[in-house]
Amino acid sequence: MARRGNRRTGGAGPLVGVAVLTALITAGVTILVTDQRSGSVAGIASDVSGAIGGVLMAPVRWGEGLVSSTGSFFGGAGLNQKLKEENLALLQWRDQAKAMAERLDAYEKLHGVKAEQLPQGLTGRLISESSGPFAKSGIVNLGATAGVKVNWIVLNQNGLVGRVIAVGSDTSRVLFLADGDSRVPVMGETTRARAIAIGDKTSAPRLAHLNTPTLMRDGERVMTSGDDGIFPRGIAVGQAGLAPDKQWRVRLASTASPIDFVRLVPPSNFPPPLDPVTAPSLAPPPTEGAVTSPVQGGVLPLAADAAGVPTAATPEAIRAAQALRSSEIEAARATAARLAKERDVAREQARQADAARLAAESRSVPVAGSATAPASSASEPAAQAAPAAPPAASNPPSGAPKQ
Repeated sequence: MARRGNRRTGGAGPLVGVAVLTALITAGVTILVTDQRSGSVAGIASDVSGAIGGVLMAPVRWGEGLVSSTGSFFGGAGLNQKLKEENLALLQWRDQAKAMAERLDAYEKLHGVKAEQLPQGLTGRLISESSGPFAKSGIVNLGATAGVKVNWIVLNQNGLVGRVIAVGSDTSRVLFLADGDSRVPVMGETTRARAIAIGDKTSAPRLAHLNTPTLMRDGERVMTSGDDGIFPRGIAVGQAGLAPDKQWRVRLASTASPIDFVRLVPPSNFPPPLDPVTAPSLAPPPTEGAVTSPVQGGVLPLAADAAGVPTAATPEAIRAAQALRSSEIEAARATAARLAKERDVAREQARQADAARLAAESRSVPVAGSATAPASSASEPAAQAAPAAPPAASNPPSGAPKQ
């Protein structure tokens, strides 16, 4: 009897276990779906599923690594050749860049150019980001204790990130370039087209007030212009491009990779001049017939080929003087071209005359060893028909002694 009871109980046990497991799975799924706001149960379930998924995906990852290693082994020759070619190209670019940098430094020293040097600054980490319908900012773990101040520039390894708008004791708030309140003066690296990068909560701020939209190129590198005196000149911002809405935008370079570590540098903050600048007083232009005293010193006479100075400092007089000078230059160029053409014609005529003279001399020279041999058969009748040369005068000239 006992054996029969055990057999019956053992036969119902798997069914009870399946029912209990099904109930537990159903309850877990129900709690996970209904507990999305607090996230406590969802976090535990995510950890458990992550651990299980890591165990299950281990063989899959191992197989993918094996396939990748095999492909790399068989394709290593082509990859090595490609890397060698890229290395050679980069070495050539490095040498050219060094030569251009040295030449630029020499030119700047020669002309006394004061270049803007980007200071080293401080290195921090972006610990949080806040994104709203109109705002996009972040928090850096550096504050007033480290010396950070408002309007400090924030950079990462790719380019400009933003600027500091608020400073605490140990943290600072950074306004990203994509924020709606961000305004950064920029320019094209090649065309030097000026614009203002205005954030509009997208990854590609709009380029407003573009002074030369026809010169801006698609894909041109955009950098800070430094016209506001805050952002240093030459910091990479991104690449310009024409968006589908027919507006010029700049694809930010700082978002090419996740922003983690950043560098904070002080702004330029060029000081204003101490003395106010006043425009010089200009005397009215002299009238015709007026007697003016000559200016002593400081004025050099004009060169012989310089344009004349207009009598009245008006745009019309300046344009007239420029037009007169242009017409004189064109006339001089036409005269020079005509003289060059005549010179070439005279040289050609002289060359032809020299060639004809040389040909005539070669025909008139007799052959050596036959003094009586004519130069050609056609010249014999002419030599026979030619009259004999008259004899020399028997009377000597006056003053010569008689023999």
